[in-house]
This record gives sequence, C-alpha cells and structure tokens, in this order.
Amino acid sequence: MKILVWLEHRIAAFSVQPAQLAQLARLHPQLELHVVRSEAQLLGALPEAEAALVWSFSAAWYARGPKLRFVATPAAGRENLQADPSGRVRAVHGHFHGKIMAESLLAMMLFFSRRLDGAMADQAAGRYEREAYSGTRRLAGQRALIIGYGPLGRECARLLRAFGMRVVGLKRSPDVDPAPADSVCGLGQLHEQLREADHVILTLPGDTGTDHLIGAYELSLLRPSASLYNIGRGNAVDEHALVRALENGQLAHAFLDVFEREPLPTNSPLWKTKNLALMPHASAISREYLDLWFEELAPELQG
Repeated sequence: MKILVWLEHRIAAFSVQPAQLAQLARLHPQLELHVVRSEAQLLGALPEAEAALVWSFSAAWYARGPKLRFVATPAAGRENLQADPSGRVRAVHGHFHGKIMAESLLAMMLFFSRRLDGAMADQAAGRYEREAYSGTRRLAGQRALIIGYGPLGRECARLLRAFGMRVVGLKRSPDVDPAPADSVCGLGQLHEQLREADHVILTLPGDTGTDHLIGAYELSLLRPSASLYNIGRGNAVDEHALVRALENGQLAHAFLDVFEREPLPTNSPLWKTKNLALMPHASAISREYLDLWFEELAPELQG
C-alpha cells in the first residue's frame, strides 16, 4: 500500500519524527511510505496513492486520487478533514486522545484538591503554611459528572474510577453500557446531576449544538464546593457567566483548557479570575501523541 505522509505542525509533538517513521516501517513492512512536505507535493503524489496520513485534506483533492482508499488524520475534530463528496474515500479520525487527556484532567483535579495552587502562592510569598491543608479532601468518594460520554469521557471515567470516585456519564443517547462509569443518564437530567456533582467535566465536541450548555443558570445549580473542568471545546461554557460565578462564590474552582476564542485574547478577564486555572488547549499534547495514533491506526494500515 502506497501511503502519503504529510504530518507537519507548529507543535513539535504533532509533527512526525524520523524515529516514528522508522518504527512505522518496521511494524508494517508492506507499506510504501512517502513523506511530503507541502500541499504541492501532496497533490503531485495523490494519483498513485492508496492512503494519506495528514492533518488536513480538502474535498477538492479526492478527485486527484483515484486509488485512494482512506484519508486519516490524528485530529478528533471534523473541521480540517473534509469528507469526500463522492463518498468513495473513507475519512478516519483519531480516537486515542483520551489516553493523554484523562491524565491531564486528573492533574487538574489534583491541582485543586491537593491545594497545589495554594502551595505555589505560599512558595512565592515565602510562607511555610501547613494548616491550610486541613481542609483538603481525597478524590475517593467524590462524585464526578462527565458531560459528553464518548471515547474521551470513557477514558476519563476509567481513571477517575481507579481513584475511587463515583462517576456519572451524561450523553444524548444514554442507552449504552455505562462501564467504566457507574451510570449514564440523558441530557434531560443535566440540571439534576449538576446539583449532585462535586466535579463537572466537559468532554464535548464542538459540532453538536452545545453552545453555552453551561450558562449562568447551570452554574447557579452547582454546590459552592464544586469544580468545573472543560477539556472538550470552548463553545460549551459561557465564559462571562463563569467569571461571575467564580467571583460570587457559586463554585469553588474551574480549570479551562479550551476557550470560545483561541488563542485566548490578552484582554480576556479569564486571565485574572480568582480560582480559575488555564491551559492553552494543551491537554492532549504529549511526546507520545503520534505513537498512540499509529497504534490505533494499525488495523487500517494492515489492510
């Protein structure tokens, strides 16, 4: 199988490395890997290609590849890999991200539950303060609500259950096997579940009509001790409502990895909101990123 590889990105972990290509060739000796470095090179090689591993692919390009069987991207989002208008070529997206993002989520939760934010502030101020830790709680026994119980949500549930947490998944179509969560409920139970949650985790994609699913009213339902985490897409949270809720003590903490506008504008109030921590859409970035994708892609590459 002749496969074109165009995997270059401004993020180093998202750019294929020679060692990764060599490992791919060793594991799949039947493949003919052709690395291209530009759109022009890709288009020039498409007529003989049977597959392409890319970050993005335009709908107009499929006609140039009469032998194409599939086009694959490590990205989970659908925005950069356009579908074949003829329906002839399959589009394959990555589903491995949860293995990395679940660990990022756990780090976010421990950051607040073990008072690491306070530890950093104490260190900067030269304070040796132990009493403040008397109010901390173990994650074990606490209740996590995962909104968006797909592959990412399940990976998060698996890790949180290992820490002894009670996990509830929330999904549009809840008639699924709940494992590894304790239970799964439908969107109609969102408000009820928000009232019961210690930790609310959003793992929603950005293309499901979920704009501001968590708004001022939803935030008002949370316990003052609750925490919110968004590692899905930024459209799901009303950021202005979140700032007000944190300032008014309607919830204890929030941790955002994604935002309504990215990069986050320098004048956004999120930068300086108390009890809010931020990551730059980085919860899935890891040096193992493409290694995990190639493992997941193995059945496709074997034909």
